[in-house]
Amino acid sequence: MTPPDMLALASRVGHQLASECEIRSQRGKTFREAFMAASFAQHRHAEAVRLLPETGKPTPDFEIRLHGVDLVFENTEADNPLVHRNTAYETTCRQFELGAPYVSPTPVMIAPDAYAAEIARLIAKKCAKRYERCDGLLIRSNTTWIEGLSDPPLAWWQDACAQAANHFDEVWVFHHRRFFAVSGPVGRVA
Repeated sequence: MTPPDMLALASRVGHQLASECEIRSQRGKTFREAFMAASFAQHRHAEAVRLLPETGKPTPDFEIRLHGVDLVFENTEADNPLVHRNTAYETTCRQFELGAPYVSPTPVMIAPDAYAAEIARLIAKKCAKRYERCDGLLIRSNTTWIEGLSDPPLAWWQDACAQAANHFDEVWVFHHRRFFAVSGPVGRVA
């Protein structure tokens, strides 16, 4: 489908999942992948985007058609390992359902080295998979509080994702609602 169509569908599904406190659960994983795939495809000005079905073998998550060429991407989410994102989200959501006042969670800061190590751990898992074909890796950064780095420079992302650049033609990070081309055809903040 077109990126705007998939984004609209992901938004409708996301609204329903949010009303059921499931957006961060395993049940919401396909929604999060569709949202990232559509957002990324739209950012790249792709003509089309689709999620790829599981095949029983290592399978990337989505494909975009860019200038008539189909590119296949794996998507992963990097979290602060000190925070249990799913549990915190569900607890807050359920309390809100019961009419409790919303209490903004206290942000948990992570040291840059610790977050880079978490990203490297996730990348190592993706690099160990033997995909038949995978043109790129998209990392969704879910932490917002990196100590001393309110907006990490591109060089920090390149260092944190160095191993991925050896395995994937393109490596992108989505952080603070922006895409960073860490390695590949662009290599700049976009």
